[in-house]
Formats: sequence, C-alpha cells, structure tokens
Amino acid sequence: MKAKLLFLFVLAAVLAGCKKSKFTTEPQVEIKSVKVGDLVDAFGNSGKFVELNLTVTDKEGDVQDSIIIDKIDAGTPACPGNSLLDDDYKMPEFPGEPNQKVNVRVRYSNISAVGYALLSGNDCPSNPHVVKFRFTVRDKAGNRSQPVESEVITLPF
Repeated sequence: MKAKLLFLFVLAAVLAGCKKSKFTTEPQVEIKSVKVGDLVDAFGNSGKFVELNLTVTDKEGDVQDSIIIDKIDAGTPACPGNSLLDDDYKMPEFPGEPNQKVNVRVRYSNISAVGYALLSGNDCPSNPHVVKFRFTVRDKAGNRSQPVESEVITLPF
C-alpha cells in the first residue's frame, strides 16, 4: 500500500512540474488593471484619465511592432461616434530575447497632458460614455495575439 501511495505522490509531483509554458509563438496579451481618475496638467488644468495596464508575453521576443487598440461603444442605445478610436501604438522596448514578458501602460485623458494620448469626449451627451477597449499585439514575424477586451468602462468625460 505504501508503494502505491509513493507512486501516486511521485506521479502527482512530476505532473505538477510539467506545466505548460505561458510563452507561445503567437504573442499573448492580458489586461492586468484599469484605472479611471482625475488629472491635473502642468498648467493647473484639470481633467480625467483612463489607464490600462497590460502584460505582453512572446516566445521569440520579437514583439516590437505595435499594439492595435480599438475603442468600442458599449452604450445602449449605441453611439457610433464613441467608437472612432483605432490607433496603432508602438510597443515599448521589448528585450528581444526568447520567453519575454513586458508590462505596457496605455494612458488616455481628455486634456492635453504629458504621457497621455488625447481621447475625445462623449459624442452622445444624452447617454453615458460607456466603452470597452480591445487590444491586439503584432510581432515582427506578423503573428498576432488573440484580441482581448477590457470590461465595460464608464468614462467621466
């Protein structure tokens, strides 16, 4: 009986040690956090911001192309003018070595501020500015990650 238990314990330990690597040829993107808040620029102007923190992994380490960002209107009824964002962001410096992980911060505000891209206000003022952001990452070899969407975000501008 002890031999069987020992065998099962060893087998469980081996299987636990053989977990699948999180690094794949196709880049992977994951949304880690979303923040919405107040912002004051260098001139004392106040505004609002949204910040999305992402983690990007890649087996080859060649994710040095761009992030494709779509802003999707999530309001009911829909407000087509709130889905006009379609930007390609340059990736931050990726180490370029195999099995790499990089944190990416995407920041928007409704005022011109250093470190923030400008995001227009609500095109349908009678409805709340409710959106989702979708991210896709592309590497130098042309591989694309699966699109990842944020939860629904109510923007205060």
